[in-house]
Amino acid sequence: MDDSRNGSTPGPCPPTTDYRAYHDPDGTAKLSTAVTHALADAMEQDVTEAGFVLFDTIDPDALDRLFSPSHETETPSLGHAAFVVDDYRVTVYSTGEIVITPPGGPTASGPVRP
Repeated sequence: MDDSRNGSTPGPCPPTTDYRAYHDPDGTAKLSTAVTHALADAMEQDVTEAGFVLFDTIDPDALDRLFSPSHETETPSLGHAAFVVDDYRVTVYSTGEIVITPPGGPTASGPVRP
């Protein structure tokens, strides 16, 4: 089909504006700390001067426990959690990936598969 008649031309999709970071569940940093640093990076702010407080949106301790192994299973929960901080959509996946979509950006896409 020739799209030239309706004025549109096929082409690549625009690049995503999502900011992606990764939390190592076996590392020493807490997930909530990784999210805080990723948000500051996505907002292009120094983490010590960032104008947001994660606790105003989500309980950091609950976020840390969400994907950690439970006493019964020894394996972390599967899935993701999403919330908004200062109009930035934050999606945290059980794989450790953190995807931050800026205001007006497309909806966060799923985790990148290796």
